[in-house]
Amino acid sequence: MSHLACPVIETRSYPDHVLSDRHEFHQLLLGVSGVVELEVDGRAVRVGSGVVAPVASGAMHHYLAPGDNDILVLDLPQAWCQELALERLFTSSVGSGWRLPPALVKEASRLPRHTAHSASATRDVPSNETLVGWLSAVDRYLGVSGSKGSAPPRLRLLRLLPALRADLAYPWKVAEMAAMCHLAEAVFARQFRTLTGVAPYTWLMRERLALARQRMQDSLASLTDIALACGFHDSAHFSRSFRQQYGCSPRQWRARRQK
Repeated sequence: MSHLACPVIETRSYPDHVLSDRHEFHQLLLGVSGVVELEVDGRAVRVGSGVVAPVASGAMHHYLAPGDNDILVLDLPQAWCQELALERLFTSSVGSGWRLPPALVKEASRLPRHTAHSASATRDVPSNETLVGWLSAVDRYLGVSGSKGSAPPRLRLLRLLPALRADLAYPWKVAEMAAMCHLAEAVFARQFRTLTGVAPYTWLMRERLALARQRMQDSLASLTDIALACGFHDSAHFSRSFRQQYGCSPRQWRARRQK
């Protein structure tokens, strides 16, 4: 695999003989069970349970597993890492491998899997919010963010998303969201898409529709009240958007759930 359009996350097992590789994307290996002996540009690291090891794009590396093993592997496009300021995880200055605290290891087990096959079989770009949150936590744990000043853009974006979800009734504009992240609109839109897989307005529409479905199921409020509470201009806008997404009207969807 020489090029990646989006991150790939999957569990792999390595063989009991030496193999060598080089690829044009960054890679993180996190030990789940067993051990893999890894050498990257002459630096050796033993990837056991809870140990994470980086392999930078273009780096020659060799690996050997003396027994059964499961390794959580994250293949990360180089441009994607650059866009989200995650490149420093792969610099030699942060070392060749680290043991993560149990909480971070447990969080890694919950990362949504996105295999190489699914990455090539679909045009849809997956949301990376959970992945970026975990990588940012690793980044902070290792102390490679190095800044005591303003948070990097990816952290501002991660803080923005809960704020948007908490007030979906508000008529959010891209300019406002960009200003909250201290970014130019074009830069914000590009980084938002890198993080979530979709444009800001598409993400807002998806969240509003999900909230509306929840409210239709959990309350007896009118469709108009639900539409306005979820940020739609009126019930017609809500109905049109809902039908485009789910193939039926809100009234039809609610009636089916009440049967």
